[in-house]
Amino acid sequence: MNTNTDNQGKERVLKTLAIGGFVGLIIIIAWLGIQLISFMPSAFTSLASLADSVYNYKPVELVVVSNTSVANAGESFTITWNKPKQVGSFTFSYKCTEGVAAEVRVSGGPIAPLECDTELNLGDVNSLDINLTSERNRFTEVPYTIAFLPAKSDSPAATQDNTITVVNAMISPVVAEVATTSVTEVTVKPEPAPVVVAQPEPSEPTPAPVTPTPAPKPTPKPTPKPVIISTPIYGIPVSNPNGTTDIGVRLLGIGSVDNSNRFTASTVIDNDTKGAIQFEIKNFGTKTSESFTYTVKLPNGSEYESPTQTALKPNERMVATIGFETVDMTGVKTFSVSVDIDSENNKTNNQFTAKVSIVN
Repeated sequence: MNTNTDNQGKERVLKTLAIGGFVGLIIIIAWLGIQLISFMPSAFTSLASLADSVYNYKPVELVVVSNTSVANAGESFTITWNKPKQVGSFTFSYKCTEGVAAEVRVSGGPIAPLECDTELNLGDVNSLDINLTSERNRFTEVPYTIAFLPAKSDSPAATQDNTITVVNAMISPVVAEVATTSVTEVTVKPEPAPVVVAQPEPSEPTPAPVTPTPAPKPTPKPTPKPVIISTPIYGIPVSNPNGTTDIGVRLLGIGSVDNSNRFTASTVIDNDTKGAIQFEIKNFGTKTSESFTYTVKLPNGSEYESPTQTALKPNERMVATIGFETVDMTGVKTFSVSVDIDSENNKTNNQFTAKVSIVN
């Protein structure tokens, strides 16, 4: 009897515990469901926002504009650029160029010097006033860079590289004396000066008198004066057969030529004159070069290709003056010179590009 009663009591306890556990489980499941429902809208919103940002992402594009591409040394000019939709800041830097220094002004503030190859953080300002000076060359090309850095990023999302040509009119171009009758092309190569040994002229015999009247003395002939063309020689051109060649080209000046083929340098070219550019090609190496040619793309759009040029010894150079028509031309024009030579490792100095202003 007691045994049956104990078994019935245990069954009731077990049933009670089972019912309580089942109810507790239902309560836990209901609570988790409520938490999941409250979390899902924010999760869907985040996913939707992420998908929208990925779908609508566009790369940053910078458009940089300057109010001039040729600036006189010491005169300020302005650089402007667009603002992307992203939040961030801009930086400005210019490449180190021999003899060039810069001063900048931001948002109407004070003008201050800026070191080359140094990034200046401009914040969200999208314009800059800059003043460049050049003490070495008459024409100097200065590369500069505008970069955009997104917020909380150390790497630029976009960069734009441009170049400004600085003109120092106080530096006169090097003009070599040449003897030529060609307006199209003038070349000069230094030659070793000949050794001249002065020899006395043979004296004329005194004519014998044919009559008692003395014969008149012959009129002495004037001694002709030599015409000397001076060309500077930069060192003794001795070739090392085991050396290397290094042909380089650089601009000497721009200007015009007259009817006598005389070159006159100037800062700008009047379109009533025949324009001209003058440049030199020099062997900076230690070994005599091979023969070569050069090509000139002129400001008026035409192109000149030279005949084959004689090889240059070490430190030897040639100077060329190329004329071109400027009728009905105005504005800033670009021209370039490139040298074509085989078997040379260093070709970084085999060409240059420059600009010239043509006015009425």
